[in-house]
Amino acid sequence: MNKKSLIQRSAKFIKIIKSDDILWALIRLLLKIFNQPNEIQRSKNKILNHLLNIHDCKVAHGEFKGMRLNKNNFWSKNDLITYILGVYEKHVVSQLIKFSKLNNKVFIDIGAADGYFAVGMAHSKFFKKVYAFEIETLARENLKKNAKDNFCDNKIFINKEANFNSLKKIIDIDEISTILIDIEGGEFELLTKDILNLVKKCMVIIELHPNLVIDGSKKQERLLNICEDFFEISMIESESYNPNKFEELNQFADEDRLISFGEGRGTNM
Repeated sequence: MNKKSLIQRSAKFIKIIKSDDILWALIRLLLKIFNQPNEIQRSKNKILNHLLNIHDCKVAHGEFKGMRLNKNNFWSKNDLITYILGVYEKHVVSQLIKFSKLNNKVFIDIGAADGYFAVGMAHSKFFKKVYAFEIETLARENLKKNAKDNFCDNKIFINKEANFNSLKKIIDIDEISTILIDIEGGEFELLTKDILNLVKKCMVIIELHPNLVIDGSKKQERLLNICEDFFEISMIESESYNPNKFEELNQFADEDRLISFGEGRGTNM
């Protein structure tokens, strides 16, 4: 396991402790060790199995409708629920599509994980070419398989780490690209003035994770101040959940339907 991978996994554990406190974090850890689901997980499993039976592990709604998914999701199997329903980070998807209408040549996905955004954007033809960066080996393997399963592997170029040199090779050819950055707190280290200057003609979405790093609030404020020197910036937040619009969920209780939409985030991002 490399250093950045260890940092990301440690950040996830810190997020759990912050959201649940130490006692509940330990309970969750024990349940995981003994392979026992908690009540929330039981609810999610029930709905996920129902959706898999109906839709056969494909996106059923939304902009990526028809995209095949991988049951062996690297980051979180629970994300399959919102993937299938087409509501996963819908506010981010909507903004990316707006950017694609301005320039649909290149999409750069930094922190691509299993490829929901990278494959989705290529499969649904919002962008002609996709560069996906992901440091986790298993996630890259899943991404490659997902791209092949959706017949868009010829449009997706998979890389390990995003840095100044790897990004410069892309920007030198397509300086007006759309970029998504979601690297679990690594954004504060990656986005130096040199890189921001490099991508200053691009359209960039940065998922901010101040709760996953030491002095996160200060680092976020510093990053936003630096970004203002290169970009016109604005903040976007997730939309309200509306599980009642999906007929597939009608048979479940209110609590189950609401739980199914949860993406495991410790704070409103």
